[in-house]
Amino acid sequence: MVPGRLPRVLVANRGEIARRIIRGAHDMGMDAVAVYTAEDASAPYVGEADLALHLPGRSLSDTYLNVAALVALAQQAEADALHPGYGFLSENPAFAEACAQAGIVWVGPTPESMRVMGHKVRAKETVAAAGVPVLPSVVVPAGMDRGALTRAAKVMTFPLLVKASAGGGGRGMRLVATAAELHDAVAAAQREAAAAFGSDEVFLERHLSSPRHVEVQVVGDAGGTVLHLFDRECSVQRRHQKVIEEAPAVLVDAATRAGMWNAATTAARSVGYQGVGTVEFLVEGGDFFFLEMNTRLQVEHGVTELITGLDLVGLQLSVAMGAPLPFAQEDITVSGHAVEARLCAERPREDYRPTPGTASHVRWPEGAGLRTDAAIESGSEVSASYDSLVAKVMAHGDERLVAIGRLTRALRALEVDGLETNRLLLGAVLADPAFRNGEAGIDYLDRRDDLRDATLPDDVRHRHAAAAACALLHGRAGGSLVPVPAAGWRNVGTAQHVDVLTDRVGTLAVRTGGVEQAAAVLVDGEWEEVGTARASDTYVDLTRDGVRRRYRVRLSAHGAEVNGPEGQSSFARRTEDDPAEQGGTAGECRAPLPGAIARVLVTTGDLVNDGDPLVVLEAMKMEHTLRATGAGTVGEVLCAPGDQVDVGDVLVVVEPS
Repeated sequence: MVPGRLPRVLVANRGEIARRIIRGAHDMGMDAVAVYTAEDASAPYVGEADLALHLPGRSLSDTYLNVAALVALAQQAEADALHPGYGFLSENPAFAEACAQAGIVWVGPTPESMRVMGHKVRAKETVAAAGVPVLPSVVVPAGMDRGALTRAAKVMTFPLLVKASAGGGGRGMRLVATAAELHDAVAAAQREAAAAFGSDEVFLERHLSSPRHVEVQVVGDAGGTVLHLFDRECSVQRRHQKVIEEAPAVLVDAATRAGMWNAATTAARSVGYQGVGTVEFLVEGGDFFFLEMNTRLQVEHGVTELITGLDLVGLQLSVAMGAPLPFAQEDITVSGHAVEARLCAERPREDYRPTPGTASHVRWPEGAGLRTDAAIESGSEVSASYDSLVAKVMAHGDERLVAIGRLTRALRALEVDGLETNRLLLGAVLADPAFRNGEAGIDYLDRRDDLRDATLPDDVRHRHAAAAACALLHGRAGGSLVPVPAAGWRNVGTAQHVDVLTDRVGTLAVRTGGVEQAAAVLVDGEWEEVGTARASDTYVDLTRDGVRRRYRVRLSAHGAEVNGPEGQSSFARRTEDDPAEQGGTAGECRAPLPGAIARVLVTTGDLVNDGDPLVVLEAMKMEHTLRATGAGTVGEVLCAPGDQVDVGDVLVVVEPS
């Protein structure tokens, strides 16, 4: 460290975790240095750092996955330490070694710890030798032929899981129901693992039908002290990635909980762990099994901070600088309950299809017991190049149901215009009796299409549509709210106006009049009164039967965003002719978002049925299978593996039967 200068940490990450580390560094009295690509130049975290350095290049391998470039920028910034965040290179031992060789403190565990725990097979062997319970598994060496694979699987029972040895987050993972599916599932997992982690090694593991996912936060220092910071429940998942987390875990008996704490610290000590880390378990009844250890800060670390009052980023920084842990196990206590929801730019009802775009307006909720760690603010761009997470909304309360209630209210109150998110899914989960009773296993969302397809109730949609139409009418009268003529909105008559509004569920016809006149929505050919509407430049009040609700409405040239006590709705002009939104004309398979073609599954002349897979598109760290929308014959294939495609690009043309 340079005499007379504050300690300086370079944050080798982006988005909400970069903001969190910058805040943690400032709280520790340190300077924080950000790195950014051209895409991230205007991101909030860049402006919040004391210094920001540009990462040249267009691909991840040139930028956030470029060890040499990141170390060089740390040296240029005269950084004393480097914090890798999570994801990207956060669990890469070669990155830690490169920092050490450059005289830069790595904020994380030793490279040796990461090598063991970063390889799932080796990790299981190591912790099992220390007495931690594990599930039986079989390694699949590279190049194993179909026959050898079938013989290797005979020691397992179906269904089983294929998992990547070198990574997690659901990438490189496949559930295999029968022996006939095994070869293709292994090949797909190997391909996805190689793309995500640079290694195609996979293994087979016993599958538990509906276990709970419970993890234990641990922290260790250079003196060999390893402590636990209690546990978290992470069972609500989509595509093997967490959606809602809470702390402490629910419906875990005291003996099982204590056993997991002991197993977690034992696992950490088996590799001489230093820093903050998480040991994950699958829990079935009173049994628990080691799943993996994440040798970094977790996305969901905030709920542990809320119940313990500890700053995990501050602990990481102080331990990395050589300080011993400032407390003993008995000094750490739990206060209340915390719940976190991951707000993602995605469309759950379409298999969680990512929805990148620009957030034209953002307002995060505030109030007692609330915390939001956000990647975006008003005007931020959510890129298709990265993970779809835009914010983590958290709530804390004295009791679990209080925390759930606060989080529910926070999700309703937040405002994100111009960006479709999974907010309705999150709200539906929080309201579901199975979740509220603590009964959700890791297959919970897979079994609940009703939650994935959640929409606002019709009466709520009608009120929101009426508020939008009333604001639009007021804007026309004032001539100031809509910057250009709003083509697609329809006016009828002089005393009353009928507006045709399209939201993400369907089309609504809304009839509005002047100030203090009734607003109505056309339902099954009949006009149903929604309430008496009154608009200002900012709000619309709807009153019916003495009950008044206030809506904040923002108008644009092509639509309206409505935020009310029940949540948010987005309305636009009709989109039947929008190929990017509707999937193109009949017989066309178009790219729903930017990405790379991973596989083409058909050739010209093939016969396909409705729902048959055509193309696999890789985007936002996931594979998306695009399917035929009707029966027919493949007329043209306009893409090839490796092609980069944009929204709306035609990939396959199917001539209808």
